[in-house]
Amino acid sequence: MFFQILALFMWGSSFIAAKYAYTMLDAVWAVQIRLLIAALLVLPACRRVLGRIPKDKWKSLLWLAFGNYVAVLMLQLIGVQYTSAASAVTIVGLEPILMVMVGHFFFRDKAEWYHWLCGAAAFFGVLLLILGGGEEGGEIDLFGCLLVFLAGLVFCLVMRPTQKLIADIGAAAYTPVSIAAAAVMCLPVVLVLSPAPQIDWNVQGIAALLYLGIGCSWFAYWLWNKGMNSVSANLSGLLISLEPVFGVLLAVVLLGERLSPLAVSGVVVVIAAALLAGMLPKWLGREKAVCKT
Repeated sequence: MFFQILALFMWGSSFIAAKYAYTMLDAVWAVQIRLLIAALLVLPACRRVLGRIPKDKWKSLLWLAFGNYVAVLMLQLIGVQYTSAASAVTIVGLEPILMVMVGHFFFRDKAEWYHWLCGAAAFFGVLLLILGGGEEGGEIDLFGCLLVFLAGLVFCLVMRPTQKLIADIGAAAYTPVSIAAAAVMCLPVVLVLSPAPQIDWNVQGIAALLYLGIGCSWFAYWLWNKGMNSVSANLSGLLISLEPVFGVLLAVVLLGERLSPLAVSGVVVVIAAALLAGMLPKWLGREKAVCKT
């Protein structure tokens, strides 16, 4: 469990690192360099497994790599350029509930009544967050929050196809090849959005980019997958709720962001709703088992 908690800590801190990276360059180039660093790390593994991927799987792999890495990271990091890190990581906290909603509407995975209840509560929490706003550098921007939300929606839409492809070709092949492919596919997008970047070299920006590329894009996934060997899927689902907790705390401590009392209540509602959505199936399952006996 320690490995997965550490991975969630790193993912929760990614928006804080992005804020430091923006002192050196803009968001789209931060995504490109982050992916390039990760691609260099996985290149040896990528070369070993290229021949294992069937030709008929390449189209799906490229589309999913673009969705998982280029689209999601672009939307997230451009979004956090407009809004506070605390608000962005809170929006990310919606993803467990959003995953259920996407499954219900697009993949015929029926959502239970408590999913709808927790989902309504979570979106109400986001409304409180946006209406409450921030103080002392913690400004909350609706457009930035919307971009981060769209990133979560894209992530949830590609999750099931990604799981299916991984089942077909294996995680050892998918992970390095998809990261390397994403680094290449990202470049045309970056050149369109920011053809003439201005780079203000500084130690904080370089350290943040290295942390994003090595820590958040490579090492955190290694930690998470290592933890999966000894932690149940149900517990992993509950642990995910810790990501926005870590992110908000780090935004307050490291960036000095401050949220209004109303916004803080929104953060609490979102985290509680996501946590409850993960715990209720287990509780209700136990109650049904007791009733049957």
